[in-house]
Amino acid sequence: MTRHAPRGGAPGGGEPAGAPRRRFRWKRLLVVLGSLVTVFAVTVGALFTWLWTDAKVDTVGEVRFDTPLAIPPLARSTVEQDGTRVFDLRMQAGETEFRDGVKTPTWGFNGSYLGPTLRAERGEKVRVRIRNGLGEASTVHWHGMHLPARMDGGPHQMIAPGAAWAPHWTVDQPAATLWYHPHPHGRTEAHVRRGLAGLFLLDDADSRRLALPKRYGVDDLPVVVQDVRFDGARLDGDRGLMQNVGFLGDRTMVNGTLRPYREVRDELVRLRLLNASTARTYDFGFADGRDVALIGTDGGLLRRPVSLDRVQLSPGERAEIVVRVEPGERVTLRSFPQDGYGDAWQRRFGGGDDSFDVLQLRAAERLRPSPGLASVLVEPELPDAEAAVRGATST
Repeated sequence: MTRHAPRGGAPGGGEPAGAPRRRFRWKRLLVVLGSLVTVFAVTVGALFTWLWTDAKVDTVGEVRFDTPLAIPPLARSTVEQDGTRVFDLRMQAGETEFRDGVKTPTWGFNGSYLGPTLRAERGEKVRVRIRNGLGEASTVHWHGMHLPARMDGGPHQMIAPGAAWAPHWTVDQPAATLWYHPHPHGRTEAHVRRGLAGLFLLDDADSRRLALPKRYGVDDLPVVVQDVRFDGARLDGDRGLMQNVGFLGDRTMVNGTLRPYREVRDELVRLRLLNASTARTYDFGFADGRDVALIGTDGGLLRRPVSLDRVQLSPGERAEIVVRVEPGERVTLRSFPQDGYGDAWQRRFGGGDDSFDVLQLRAAERLRPSPGLASVLVEPELPDAEAAVRGATST
């Protein structure tokens, strides 16, 4: 009797003739797939490591502080017969040499970058005559000012190229450090980053009588802080990968000055800090951990000086601090890493892990004595409840 192998099998009940070859092919396929997965994982891991490492910015100890700090000039003004103080501002394009031999296209008010410091007294009527010399429409907004909405300079009050606008109002709020900048819809970040910004200082009877450092540019210093990044000659505005908070630069400048230092000749120095960056939050303090006296915030002077070692400012916020220096010393204003950014991912890609050496103060060998700060500065002003108005509602 003739025996036949099972259908599809091998003689004697063994493997089919092509089974070893098929197993080899499957093993080779698994090896190839495993290799691809490994390469992919290594590549992704390397890319993530690079992104994680590259996202952190740290300029501590790397800034040479070899450029004298520029001080924005006080804006010229005239006073009309009715007592109105009149300022003139022109938005214009230009070039600024932040780095030796490199001219960067910029915008400014009455100059190539940033603008003059406006100053007025409480109770004064002011008018600002603005002309737009740019090639595109923009606005000028008075950040922190109490004034009628029709004078506010928001997105609803665009100034066309070549056009002018002259808002006017009466200053009716306590002494404070304010600022002005464009506020066009969807373009505010770009216009401010190019250089359209300036301080607006308000004085009143209380601030005049206080023995505070108040000589502008001497012991009362404007400190307009911006983070920037250069792409060749131009100011870069592109966001990095994973950075969803907005533009974050890789260095800072103060009053349009890279690597700034300021020589001071008084025991007490007042710094009017403005965070003019468009997305970055700073945690300001001095490198040696010394305490400063916080005397004012966005709303003006505080009731009492507050002693602290750090001042955190979000974009647009202001703070006035007074620091004591010793003869001949050099002290560095620094922005420290911050914990208030959420989890580790948000801190790393939102700027919370970053550190900056911002400004160096160089004290003279002999300093002018400064009077101590008063224990009480001003009494706070509370809103008048009787003046509150309830608007009509509709359904």
